[in-house]
Amino acid sequence: MSAKKGFSYVYTKEKYEAYKKLTPWQKLEWLEKMNRFLVSFMPPKSKEICEKLRRGEI
Repeated sequence: MSAKKGFSYVYTKEKYEAYKKLTPWQKLEWLEKMNRFLVSFMPPKSKEICEKLRRGEI
């Protein structure tokens, strides 16, 4: 039998309520920080593909 892959995350009601109180600017700032964090762990090939998508090459 193979091991279960992936992950799950439960967002508590308290965290959801706190997020709802953020201003649109704060939400965008949070999103940008998360993007930078995730990109820092992406394999080089994935980063290359993302850049090509942004430039409209693929």
